[in-house]
Amino acid sequence: MDYGNAEMLLFPVGVNYYQPQINERPPEEKLRDFGDGTGSSNVMTFKTRTANLYDNNASMEYYNPSEEDSDIRNILFYNLETKITKPLLSDSLHILSFAIHREFERPCIFYRMVREDFNQDGKYNSADPVMLYISNLSGDSLVQITPDGQLFSEYFYYPKQQMILVKTMVDMDQDKVFTKIDETSIIEVDLRNPKVGKEIFDPSLKDQLRLLVN
Repeated sequence: MDYGNAEMLLFPVGVNYYQPQINERPPEEKLRDFGDGTGSSNVMTFKTRTANLYDNNASMEYYNPSEEDSDIRNILFYNLETKITKPLLSDSLHILSFAIHREFERPCIFYRMVREDFNQDGKYNSADPVMLYISNLSGDSLVQITPDGQLFSEYFYYPKQQMILVKTMVDMDQDKVFTKIDETSIIEVDLRNPKVGKEIFDPSLKDQLRLLVN
């Protein structure tokens, strides 16, 4: 697929949760209508959207249109000039969506990824802890920037400081479900030196606030 980089193409790699046998047609309840005439659980692709984005600062987002049917586990970057192909990941991760950011001082790609089947439903999707990752536009220097076990919600970009504040959710009641009653964390990430960000509120301050609201 073309993602706006003239020298590069992307190839999603993954599996379908439903694996039909040879000459077997998937049952009707396993079929999905993607709005483009495909309507099949065997489609392995990213689609684009410009509204209702998970990446709230992007103008366009590339996303897995059927998290319930398909699991995108890697992206191959193919350079049309050098003819070199390289994978984005060397780890076991599951890619839900990504967006291109050329407006940053260092242009990059943001990815939403999942590492664990948190609720043990046999699938890796938006109900699990979604982490935010960052790479350059060619898929190099991939770095995780939100903590394990927390659900990425949204972020706020500050151009002057070249930083983002990321809002995540923490499953405080440990029921394996993220809801509005779970606790929110705000994490600071320096885009010039990306790494897992630091919570901006001190734990002792959060303890005091819990006493006030309980």
